[in-house]
Amino acid sequence: MTASSRPPARVAVRVDGTLFVVEVEESPEGRLEVRVDGHAVAVDARFGASGSGSLLLDGVSHVVDQGTDHGETHVVVDGEVFAVQIEGNGARQRGAIADGRATGGQRLVAPMPGKVAAVLVAVGQPVERGTGLVVLEAMKMENEFRAAGSGVVTEVHVSPGQAVNAGDLLVVIA
Repeated sequence: MTASSRPPARVAVRVDGTLFVVEVEESPEGRLEVRVDGHAVAVDARFGASGSGSLLLDGVSHVVDQGTDHGETHVVVDGEVFAVQIEGNGARQRGAIADGRATGGQRLVAPMPGKVAAVLVAVGQPVERGTGLVVLEAMKMENEFRAAGSGVVTEVHVSPGQAVNAGDLLVVIA
């Protein structure tokens, strides 16, 4: 136990059917120390209220978004969709990781400033899990953001060429 005198938070997380034990502990300096199945992982994360953000894992940067579909939580990392379940005592948190939504929908927000390179959907369009929604150019890279679950596009707030700030709402799926 560190100087924070709190025991590490320990939770079982199932990702696409594979179970991991994740422990998170605050260091005396206020940093989070994370272990996955007993192995230390260097983590730095920046997330907005919507659940979108950036994640630095062992020095590698990832763009992350979260959504739910039929009560199942999906996490989109660099455009790849993963089904995630928190098991045991943390299970009640499943589906409410980002902004308190217990079910349905996805609110895609820009995790960083950039320029919209392409909008791949339109209002009223049905989408399935993994459908491309928006391509955002940031830091000389194009990042395609995909649907975390199935639904219908209810709002599109951007157009190609538009500059966006971190946290700007891009697309809403219900």
